[in-house]
Amino acid sequence: MFPTPDDLATRDALKAFLRRAAPSLSVGLLAADAMAYGMAIAELEAADNALLHFDVMDGVFCPGFTAGPPLVAASRTKMLKDVHLMVADPIAIIPAVLKGGADIVHVHPEGLSHLHRALAMLDVDVSGRPGRRVLRAVALNPATPVDILESVLHEIDMVTLLAVDPGWSGGAPDAALGRKVERLRWLAKEAGADPLIAIDGGITEATIGIAASFGPDVIVSGSAVFKAGASIADNLDALRRAAGN
Repeated sequence: MFPTPDDLATRDALKAFLRRAAPSLSVGLLAADAMAYGMAIAELEAADNALLHFDVMDGVFCPGFTAGPPLVAASRTKMLKDVHLMVADPIAIIPAVLKGGADIVHVHPEGLSHLHRALAMLDVDVSGRPGRRVLRAVALNPATPVDILESVLHEIDMVTLLAVDPGWSGGAPDAALGRKVERLRWLAKEAGADPLIAIDGGITEATIGIAASFGPDVIVSGSAVFKAGASIADNLDALRRAAGN
């Protein structure tokens, strides 16, 4: 389901849309055939998918090196651009992904000396969308406690909990992740904050039901959407059914 113009008018309106549509699938473009990104985007749009996820890796913060801000900018789409910065110095890259039209930007606090500064840099309008602010997201590795966010929760629009260490394969949502979700909700209530919650990592047709049971607003999936043997639309439908949508 795509957001309407009213849903895109402001940051709060977009957050409200994502809550109503929960759990929305944010599809990792890098799992698609790199020679056919344009076709993949067109098929995702035709399947009424609202969020396009970009994993930006620098080979330093985590294994792997992926296309970064140029791919974000080059991707022409009506889907929301959901950009996950798995990099050692997000502050250096934030301006370029904002220029590329990012609607949501995730930064990691692990190893980041100035999380507050990174969030301040994201408190701007989406490029070309005056009046609508970027959704400021913080992503946490599996071993990182949510308590690290206590002092900045009022400045965060989304918290993304990873079920898999970034850059590695294997792993899936489990009971420990569910406890982190519960702890995050408690901390947010104490702080008078209400961030969206996303789950990322190890999402397949077999595991998405577990992730959905924790009540997130967004679930990130890549390979399961582009797996061989079925169309992108069919894979999305299977994931949505397994998530209870």
